[in-house]
Amino acid sequence: MVARLRSLVVAAVAVTLVSGCAASTEAPPAADPVPAGEPAASPTATVRQEAVSRAGARADVPEIEIMAQLARRAERIAKNLPEVVVPDDVSPGSNQALGYRLMVEFGFPSSQWPFLNALWHRESGWNHFADNPTSSAYGIPQSLPGDKMAVVGADWRTNPETQIKWGLAYIGARYGTPQKAWQHSEQHNWY
Repeated sequence: MVARLRSLVVAAVAVTLVSGCAASTEAPPAADPVPAGEPAASPTATVRQEAVSRAGARADVPEIEIMAQLARRAERIAKNLPEVVVPDDVSPGSNQALGYRLMVEFGFPSSQWPFLNALWHRESGWNHFADNPTSSAYGIPQSLPGDKMAVVGADWRTNPETQIKWGLAYIGARYGTPQKAWQHSEQHNWY
């Protein structure tokens, strides 16, 4: 049964990739490394005094990379993983709880949660209707432009799950981990 479900998921993703995504041979730009001798940014770093306008998730990641991340998530789910237990300090039923569950389903360890939580708390306050008035960044991950998230679902404007899935796939494809996305955001004011 699991093998059949896995093959159906992989086939559905392949059809989506072939029919709806423009393949790109261009690799995403590499993340800027932390300079030698400097400590890695922490999600508990002190808040900057100056007002910073966040640009959100603005790097171009080919849709095929986003879809590949989603396919890997589907394969993990098809393996009947144990139920994800959300930390006690995360409000049940909140966008954060959904984000934690999806983060683990994407294969990120729970140790990545402080970085993802800090990143998206700063970007949008976990508000799935967050709309940056100085750019077209939108939603929990502040996708720039917001309609990039349509590759995951047509309901990207209103569905926090669609936004979080896109955001996690973007982070996985562009940075590898939420920690590295957080470090980039700390250094450049966008991720």
